[in-house]
Amino acid sequence: MQIGWERSRFSRITRATALFLYDRWKHLLRFDPHRLTRHKLADCAFAVQQKGCPLDVIASFIDGTLQDTARPSRNQRILYNGWKRIHCLKYQILITPDGIIIHVFGPIEGRRHDSTAYKESGLVDILDRHFWGPDGQRLFIYGDPAYAVSGHVLAPYKGLSLDSAQRKFNSKMSKVREAVEWVFKEANTQFAFLNFASNQKVLLQPVGLFYLVGLLMCNCHTILHRPQIPQYFDYAPPTLSAYFQGGPVEDAEMDEWCLTAPWYEVPEDEAEVVQDQFENEDIDN
Repeated sequence: MQIGWERSRFSRITRATALFLYDRWKHLLRFDPHRLTRHKLADCAFAVQQKGCPLDVIASFIDGTLQDTARPSRNQRILYNGWKRIHCLKYQILITPDGIIIHVFGPIEGRRHDSTAYKESGLVDILDRHFWGPDGQRLFIYGDPAYAVSGHVLAPYKGLSLDSAQRKFNSKMSKVREAVEWVFKEANTQFAFLNFASNQKVLLQPVGLFYLVGLLMCNCHTILHRPQIPQYFDYAPPTLSAYFQGGPVEDAEMDEWCLTAPWYEVPEDEAEVVQDQFENEDIDN
């Protein structure tokens, strides 16, 4: 009203800025091996151990989050999460004890399980290639019980008949793992727009693009202000110049995550087949 701009102009400016930032720095959201060297990851594992972790090989924590969206006008079941009973998109992240998000995968359909997101993210290859100590020691990420123990992934002991040592391990790891939950709160606090479900319309705007750029900006905020996570682990984040290096890179797979979507029209009989495939995948997981 003050300068005579229509609302659509603000929308175009916002979208163009977000797309520019994503194209320039998206490689930092995949994984940055130039900064995250073997020595750096070993230092991260040491910082986690100093906070009470019973192991000296946990360099990062993994978790997924559901971001509410507005109910789409078609293909609603793709986004519907029956556990939370909301329409949403799912993201998976890795964080280090300095509070920096070192890997993001998403968005994917809100109905998918965390283990499905892990399998589709390509994180297995990243871990196999980079998560090693300077002396060749295997390093791990730690997740909640939704993740299965595998090559570079550890999770709590499961079951009802745990002995005292197993329960003690789970308790100690729970205290340090909860830091990953603070990242999602930080993103929604710094960018309240991302938490306003009624305006997260997957058919009208690049919802995934905005959230990924929001996570990138949260890393900037962590570097500049050192909020809860780096204070908790007493581990300083990198400088802006050390973090923003490399790129831009061509990554068609990452572009597909947030710049394309499966909400095209399909014949009814084909839609039923696709839906059955989704349900079978969830049952298997």
